[in-house]
Amino acid sequence: MLTKQQTDALNNCLKCSICVDSCPVAKVNPLFPGPKKLGADWLRIAQEDGSRPSPLIDYCSNCKTCETVCPSGVLVATLNQLAKNEIPAQGPVFRRRLLADPSFLGKMMHIWPGAGNAAVRLPAARKLMEKTLGVAAQAPMPAYSRQSLRRRLAGRRSPVSGGERREVVYMPGCFVQYNKPEIGLALIGILERLGYRVITPDFHCCGQASISNARLRNTRRFAGHNLRLLRETLTGGRALIFTCPSCLLTFKEEYKNILNMREFEQFIPQMQEAGQFLLEQREELQALLPARAETYPPMAYHEPCHLKASGQGTPGLFLLKHLLNLPITPIEAGCCGLAGSYGLKAEKYRIAEDVGQNVRDAVFSLEAKAAVTECGMCSVQIHGLTRLPVYHPLEILGRLLNGGKD
Repeated sequence: MLTKQQTDALNNCLKCSICVDSCPVAKVNPLFPGPKKLGADWLRIAQEDGSRPSPLIDYCSNCKTCETVCPSGVLVATLNQLAKNEIPAQGPVFRRRLLADPSFLGKMMHIWPGAGNAAVRLPAARKLMEKTLGVAAQAPMPAYSRQSLRRRLAGRRSPVSGGERREVVYMPGCFVQYNKPEIGLALIGILERLGYRVITPDFHCCGQASISNARLRNTRRFAGHNLRLLRETLTGGRALIFTCPSCLLTFKEEYKNILNMREFEQFIPQMQEAGQFLLEQREELQALLPARAETYPPMAYHEPCHLKASGQGTPGLFLLKHLLNLPITPIEAGCCGLAGSYGLKAEKYRIAEDVGQNVRDAVFSLEAKAAVTECGMCSVQIHGLTRLPVYHPLEILGRLLNGGKD
């Protein structure tokens, strides 16, 4: 029995092939037939003869470009992720488990982060990881912070009491929690300057990684825990703020479209990307800025695919360019290629690098000295391709509000 979503896909797919023309993987991998053939077209055939999906579906990176460009609103990437769960599991078992739960990996690395970071920089260790785990020896690896965001917030007292003004709930995501807590600290500092008390519940991983790695059982477990937290904390009209576009997209779209968990729909009006939330406070932000802003070199802005798919626009870019008058230029280069853990896999590393060349070339064509993006794994890829420093917009905004001090 087809779900309504699948029936709509079959009825609305116009066979225009715009999703294939726009697919970043299809552009660099001639063996990948594109999202339409593997998703909607396969579903049509399966209704006639029960055909199984092609194993090539595993090469879909879930960047959502196909859904962004589809003129009929067909959830092509969603169908592809569901199809992934209908084929035999791909790659080493332990790799699938590890990459599907970045929070578990983060906790393991934080037992001894210095040693872990040093180990993954050793060529011999990387070659061993490729041989045993199938993690590409040349892939850019995210570094882990010395302390997690939760550890750094432990014992910290907010200058805003619960009885004052307003409260918001913050979902940091795994990258901020374990790799770059400075982003979360910047947001919390900015919101507190604006008079908000920030609540940071013990969210689990959003589950985007487990969706892309075809482990929906993990995703459903994460979603169930996160739903309980939303019911407990999103009271009194509190906003739920995200600094990770993939986490936002998962809460807004994937839980209901992939897992059919419609319970999340009631909270969608309260979900906001951090830049969009701050953009609504721009007059108050402007009043907090110092008279003389710190000087920044030319910067390139990369819009993450999942931010584009969530329909949020580019509020971070607007804040930096128009509120702060910083020398930042958006690039129109498409997907960076890494797509979470996709480009870390040995069989997909070269594809991810080829996809990312457009971003690399666009950054260099601007003669930028730094790059800016909201997505943590995009920042890892862009740094790996360009060797330039890469920042989240909130890091820059927070530094300027703090008088140029970290």
